[in-house]
Amino acid sequence: MEPAIIDRMPSTLSRSQIALDHIQKLISASEPGDRLPSEAELATRIGVSRVTVREALNRLWHEGAVVRRWGAGTFVADRRDDEDQPIFRSIYVDINTVGSLPEEISKRGRKPTLAAFSATQTTAPSWIKREAGFSGDVWRVSRCIAIDSVPALLLEDFLPLHIAGNAVDPQRLSDLRMDITTFLRQAGVRVVKHEANLDAVLADKETGSALHVPEGSPLLRAKQRAISESGETITCTEARYRSEIIGHVLIRTVGE
Repeated sequence: MEPAIIDRMPSTLSRSQIALDHIQKLISASEPGDRLPSEAELATRIGVSRVTVREALNRLWHEGAVVRRWGAGTFVADRRDDEDQPIFRSIYVDINTVGSLPEEISKRGRKPTLAAFSATQTTAPSWIKREAGFSGDVWRVSRCIAIDSVPALLLEDFLPLHIAGNAVDPQRLSDLRMDITTFLRQAGVRVVKHEANLDAVLADKETGSALHVPEGSPLLRAKQRAISESGETITCTEARYRSEIIGHVLIRTVGE
């Protein structure tokens, strides 16, 4: 990749924004798969600290503009046009480490239970084929989590039949203590990011029956990808929440 010539930004911008704008211009002048300069090189070229460069790269990574491959570097992502994607996406980054939802529910004095579980081999839905590149059959693992005996969340995990050369045993996810991140780590894959798109949907007959709501009831849906340290999508999850049972809060702060 040829070094890009980048003009200096106006001094009225924050150093963090200057770094972000520089790197975005560099990405725009590059091709998918091109390796970006190191943090140290970017810091020298832009005239900011490595910490500032790292913050900018973190934001671009969360937005999906770059791919990180641990030990190899940071690369320009393949931003494929997708008719399902909005023109503008506002990114919310959870400050908590991804872990066990039932454990978090228990910490808040509530009782989580597994209301239903099934694991079947099926053809991957089109959005999962697109996001994860799965071909052929996958495991579809369906789990309904209840809070204080009330069905609250329907999770459908789509897993490859083999991970790291070993056959996947989906029955292990019937243990409520087993979250997908731990499941994949024990299978030999380290997940470094979960990325989800949220939208509002109406419950179909199957979902309504699982969550004990009438067909056509409004639900919050999340389509999530689990991304490994090599930058690959390992699994996809479609989650449907009863928003009156599980709430999501977006917090923003205003700078001085």
